Amino acid sequence: MSPTARTAAAPSEQRRAAQRILAAFEAGYEDAGRQVFLRTRDLSESGVFLYAPEPPPVGQKARLLLELPGVEAILRLQGTVIRRVAEEPSGFALRFDEPANEPALAALRRYVEGVVEGAAEE
Repeated sequence: MSPTARTAAAPSEQRRAAQRILAAFEAGYEDAGRQVFLRTRDLSESGVFLYAPEPPPVGQKARLLLELPGVEAILRLQGTVIRRVAEEPSGFALRFDEPANEPALAALRRYVEGVVEGAAEE
């Protein structure tokens, strides 16, 4: 499967502090009860939305492994589930923990900015 990413424009974008892109990548997700591969819907330096048939509960602490095109290292991120969607397509939003992820967040920020700049040039 080829990963894809593009910029996202949504009404809720005005209230978001971080730029968000639509991004379909496989990600390794791990929490206290499971280790699975899930697909991302969108991505920013502050968090990610993942499709999941059984979304974890809000407040669940988790780890995410993410490989981005053009980024040499696999990003290892820690976060907390802040929102879940039970209706189809089901999934959840994971907010990344700032201090624990600083190097990974910097790489993620550069990637998102590169996608946004590339879309602006098209």
